[in-house]
Amino acid sequence: MKYKQDGSLNICCNRLLAKHELINNSYRTHESQKYANYGMNKNIKSEAEKKSIYSYIRGYRLNKIDYYIKDYKIRYSKKKGIAKLDCYYENKVLKKINDISEITYNMKNKKKYYNKKIFNKYFMSLILFGLLPFLGITIPLLFHKDGLLKYIFCFSDCKISEHKPYANKSMADVHEEKGIFFLSSITLEDFNIVDIFNMVFLWLLFPIVLLVLFYILLKIIKYARIKSGKCKIV
Repeated sequence: MKYKQDGSLNICCNRLLAKHELINNSYRTHESQKYANYGMNKNIKSEAEKKSIYSYIRGYRLNKIDYYIKDYKIRYSKKKGIAKLDCYYENKVLKKINDISEITYNMKNKKKYYNKKIFNKYFMSLILFGLLPFLGITIPLLFHKDGLLKYIFCFSDCKISEHKPYANKSMADVHEEKGIFFLSSITLEDFNIVDIFNMVFLWLLFPIVLLVLFYILLKIIKYARIKSGKCKIV
């Protein structure tokens, strides 16, 4: 009887121990899950905070350039002379740069056709403007006496003996037979006058284009500095 009681006691003890271990294990599991969840929540919260801070900083930087552009009228009213003119054109240039910046951002994210079309329009206009001085070179390059077209055209006062009229053929007919384009209304003297005006135009336009491109470059640098928060807004 005692044996049975001992046995029963042993059994009871074993059960109590098993139950105690089960409670301990469940407690540990619960605590580990609790700490794991806490760690995960902490990490998620930390990441969310980082994102919110990054978004705030990014928005703040973007708002700085927007604020600078919108504050144009106040700045313009305070300027005088050349500074007033600079303020006016600076606002125009910064708006265009900001438009290009937004289009570039949309192209990277949405890749829409119209964004690419507008983007190309801005840059093609700038490239064509930069090439303006070289248009003045085309006239002497093509129509000068040593130009590329010297063998396929002649002025109305052509003095080449082989191109002189003969019999019933006029000078225009002779040039047509030889496959040479005859400029019947323009003399060599007229062309020389046009060439002088062209050279004056070229020498005036070249420094203007360089100054405009340099001015745009300075404003691009200023735009980047304002956007990054490195430039003081006055």
